[in-house]
Amino acid sequence: MSAEAEITHMLDAWAASVRAHDLEGAVSGRSAEIVMFDVPEPLQAKGIDAYRDTWTLYFGDAGSRRFELLETHIVAGPDVAWVRALLRCTTDDAPAGRLTMGLRRVDGRWIVEHEHHSFPVPLTSSG
Repeated sequence: MSAEAEITHMLDAWAASVRAHDLEGAVSGRSAEIVMFDVPEPLQAKGIDAYRDTWTLYFGDAGSRRFELLETHIVAGPDVAWVRALLRCTTDDAPAGRLTMGLRRVDGRWIVEHEHHSFPVPLTSSG
């Protein structure tokens, strides 16, 4: 299986875990030292415990929110990869957000070291 196919499989499993509110599945494949930048507070989560806490908060507030990756693009070398995708994480038809990930292959499996979620915010006029 190619690195891109392995990562695609990992992303599909992650998104399915988030939709199912499966905390262990959502944190699976993450580095103990992961750094995640997210939209709600805290804006930065450092380490697997902080990352886990962000999903606990999300699951408590998610309701029937969609969680799907669109237009996923993966670039992978033998030991390092990055992902960019659009992330639909809404209860309505709001615009999709953005997801970026940095991964490293450790002992034959891909581990997410860096994750960043961002969502469009309407610009306001200053007068």
